[in-house]
Amino acid sequence: MKRFVCILLCLLTLGSAAAGEGTHFALKARDCGPCKKLLGDVMILVVFVNTPKHPWTEKKRNEVYDISWSSINHMNKNARKYKANLNLSLGFLEYTVKYEADEALIWYWDIIHNIYHEQSIEQVNARYRHDLKVDDAPMIFMFNSWDVSHTYACSVDSTWKEEFCVIFCDTKMHDNYLTHELYHQYGAIDLYDYRNEGIARITSRYFPRNVMQCTGNDIDDLTAYLIGWTNRLSPTAKEFLRKIDGRR
Repeated sequence: MKRFVCILLCLLTLGSAAAGEGTHFALKARDCGPCKKLLGDVMILVVFVNTPKHPWTEKKRNEVYDISWSSINHMNKNARKYKANLNLSLGFLEYTVKYEADEALIWYWDIIHNIYHEQSIEQVNARYRHDLKVDDAPMIFMFNSWDVSHTYACSVDSTWKEEFCVIFCDTKMHDNYLTHELYHQYGAIDLYDYRNEGIARITSRYFPRNVMQCTGNDIDDLTAYLIGWTNRLSPTAKEFLRKIDGRR
């Protein structure tokens, strides 16, 4: 289970909440930051980042290609279940940097400034949206090394405006890695808490095989609401929120 741990960094401090739910911690990420709703024509930009110690091999890239397309198929299928207007596709790029992934995001600014010649990932995404004629172009950086996969998400009261995912693929990549991290970028939260096993038990009861608990690749009613696939919380989602309230 440890290999699936994901971190939602810069936790959002303000967001839309359903009527009667107030400022429940699970709802604070909805509609915040540049990536608000996962809807429309969306081109996911997967960037293979070569580092000095961990370059990509053709075999490993091909494995990630296959798994990434499997993730896309799952997400499009789940969107249809909620009758959400979503058409996901993938674009692949590869870049070489002089830094390792653990060097304080130096590699990231190297890519944004020296390869794209922009000042922020927002500007890079705007360029892709214009050039590719898509509604959104979120970016995921892939490393052929080990660490905890995570998402950087924007906080409405912070100067930090970058939103992107980082996925580590040194071991076999599962098809819920990309799905889990991308949903984070659009407001979903982890439905586990290793400091509080009660949340995981409640999630398993209400939403088994759930991608945000890393027990499967299905999407739950709460996550569908957070990423914009539905405008109302279902009775099940509301009851779930009541059960986990106060557990963080």
